[in-house]
Amino acid sequence: MNKAENAAPLSLPVHVARLPQAGMPVRFKTTPAERAAVAERLGILAVDALEADLLVRRWKRDGIAVEGRITGALAQACVVTLEPVHAVVDEPVDLVFVPETSKLARIQPEGDGELHLDPEGADIPETFRGDTIDLGPLLEELVGLSLDPYPRAPGVEFSELDTDPDPSGGKVSPFAALGRLKASGG
Repeated sequence: MNKAENAAPLSLPVHVARLPQAGMPVRFKTTPAERAAVAERLGILAVDALEADLLVRRWKRDGIAVEGRITGALAQACVVTLEPVHAVVDEPVDLVFVPETSKLARIQPEGDGELHLDPEGADIPETFRGDTIDLGPLLEELVGLSLDPYPRAPGVEFSELDTDPDPSGGKVSPFAALGRLKASGG
C-alpha cells in the first residue's frame, strides 16, 4: 500500500502560528468525492452530507483548542436485512493540541511507577509538529466514533435461528447430551 492509498480522505490544514486573540472560525464542507472516500474508508454505504463549524484558538501557552460541531447525514447497512439505515451525525468537537515537545503531551507516572488514567477525566492532548494542524483525519475519526456499531432498520427484529433438525420434537436443550452421559454413568 502506497502513501496515496493510505492518505486520509479529508484534509483541513489549519495554520496556527498566528491565531487572532478571539480565535479563528473554520467552516468545512465536504465535496462528493471526499464523502465517497470517507464512506469507503469507514465501511458504510454512503455519506450524504458532512460539514464542520469550528473555532480554533490558543490554549494555555503553546497549545491549540478546537471547538465546534460536526454535522452530517449517512447511511449504514442494517445488520439484519442489509437495507440502508439512515443516520444523522451531530457531534461536538472539543480537541486540544500541544507541540510534540510539550510536557503536557506526556503522561507522567504516579509514585508507584504506573500510569493511572481516569476514563472520565480530560483526554490527553493530541500533538502537532510545525505550525500547521490537519483537522481532516480527526474529523473523520469523530464521524467513525459516532457510528452505530449495529444499525437496524426500523421495525426489524433479530429472530433466533432454530437449528434443531427435528422441529416437531420440541426444542432440544444444549445440555441434553450431557444429561444422557450422566445417566449412562459416562
